[in-house]
Amino acid sequence: MNIRILSDGKQGHLNQSLGLAQALVAKAGGAVEIVELQGLSTLGKIRKVVSGNNKPRPDLFIAAGHATHIPLICARQHFKTKTVLCMKPTLPCSFFDLCLIPRHDLRADRDYADTNIFPTQGALHPMRPDFSMPKDITLILIGGPSKDFDWDDETMLNQLSDISIHTPGDVVLTTSRRTPQGFAEKIRKAVPEIIVVPVEETEPGWVAGHLAHASGAWVSQDSVSMVYEALGSGAPVGIITVPRRLNGRKSRILSGLEMLERDGLVTGYREWKKQGFRLTAPGTPLLEADRAADHILSRLFPQLAAL
Repeated sequence: MNIRILSDGKQGHLNQSLGLAQALVAKAGGAVEIVELQGLSTLGKIRKVVSGNNKPRPDLFIAAGHATHIPLICARQHFKTKTVLCMKPTLPCSFFDLCLIPRHDLRADRDYADTNIFPTQGALHPMRPDFSMPKDITLILIGGPSKDFDWDDETMLNQLSDISIHTPGDVVLTTSRRTPQGFAEKIRKAVPEIIVVPVEETEPGWVAGHLAHASGAWVSQDSVSMVYEALGSGAPVGIITVPRRLNGRKSRILSGLEMLERDGLVTGYREWKKQGFRLTAPGTPLLEADRAADHILSRLFPQLAAL
C-alpha cells in the first residue's frame, strides 16, 4: 500500500496521520510519503499534491488540519484514489472517503455504523507500548492557556508539589509552546525535586522516548492530544487540573476527559488523592490507530484485509 500524508506543518496533526499510516503499514505492508504543505497558498498546495505522476500511484491519502481539506479533495479527484481525514471537517464528510472523528465531537445519540464517519476515542497517535524498556521515571506533560482553559501558577505548582512528594523515583517534566514564559523556572524553584526539561530543549521524539520509560504519566487537562498519546504507552495516566474559561459552554475536550475518567482510563488529580495517591492502571493500552486501520482495510481495501 502506497500512502501519502498531507501535512500542514503542525506536529499534532502530523502525529495523527503518522499513527494511522504506521498502523496500516504494519497490517498490510507498504510505504509512507509525507507531502509538506506549510507556507504554500491554496493553489500552491494543490499543485504540489497533484504533482509526482512519475511516482507510484498512491493508494491512500491521509490528512489532518483544516488547511489540508481542499488539497485532500483535489488529490481524491486527480488520482481517483481513497482519502481519509483525521478530524471533524468544516466541509461535508461526503467529500472524503472516511472521516475519523473523536467521539466527543459527535452526537452521542446517533449511530454511525453505516456512514463514512468512524468515531474514535480521542486523537490518533503513533505511540505504542514498549514493555522491553525499564519503567524508571514518572513523566509530567504540561500545556498552557487555550481557548477552553485558563492558567493559574499557584494551583499548578501545588499539584506538582503533591505529585513530587507522593511519587517514588525520578519525576521528569516538560512544557509545551503554550506554557507561560518563565513558568519552567518557577517549577525549579518551588519544586526542585522535579527534573524540568523545557520544550525548547527537547528534540523530535523526546516525549515518545520518555513515555516508553514511564511507570506513570501526568498530563494537564488542556493537553488533550498528549493524554491519548500517554494512554497509548500503557502507563497509568493522571490528569492535572487547570481552570476552565467561563465562556458559557461546556468544552468538548472536557467532556472527552470526563468520559475517560468514567471509563477508568485516567485518574483525575482529586480522585488520585482519594485513592491514597495511586493512579488507576488501564486494562490495555489505548491503540485507536490500530482499530481505525482495521476499519479502513475492511471498508476501503477488502482485498488487503483478506491477506
